[in-house]
Amino acid sequence: MAAYIVLSPNGRFHDPDCRFVRDGFSWLAAIFPTIHALVHGLFLDALILLIVRALGFAFLATPQTFGMGFFLLAVSGLIYGFEARARLSGHLERRGWKTERVITARSLADAEAIHYGEDDTVLAEDAISNLEMGAARSPYPRPAHQFGMIDFQKGR
Repeated sequence: MAAYIVLSPNGRFHDPDCRFVRDGFSWLAAIFPTIHALVHGLFLDALILLIVRALGFAFLATPQTFGMGFFLLAVSGLIYGFEARARLSGHLERRGWKTERVITARSLADAEAIHYGEDDTVLAEDAISNLEMGAARSPYPRPAHQFGMIDFQKGR
């Protein structure tokens, strides 16, 4: 299950131009961070990544600093892979897009169906969402209590 952040360009609920941003790690952003930032319009991120990755490649050129170069390239890719989608949604919010809701769904199609109300049966099959008011939260019985303490002696 993945979380999708639903962003609307004008703040209207169920706008057909809504954008669904999947929250989580992005392999494409981790492997090609500078290109990913440029494609999504994150120019400041692209500039910083370009500088850091250029330093990493420069350090790779000499045997004495090879380890530092590899470290810079690997860490910059991993960090941007984890933060790329959050940076994208933050960038859209700064440009005036409004966060409508966060949807937990198996795929983008399910998230769109839930958001636009096409199929309300696709809702997340979480244990938390399936609980009814007043239902037991644990399938295991709790121990008996005596004056706020657990009965370890079983009636002695």
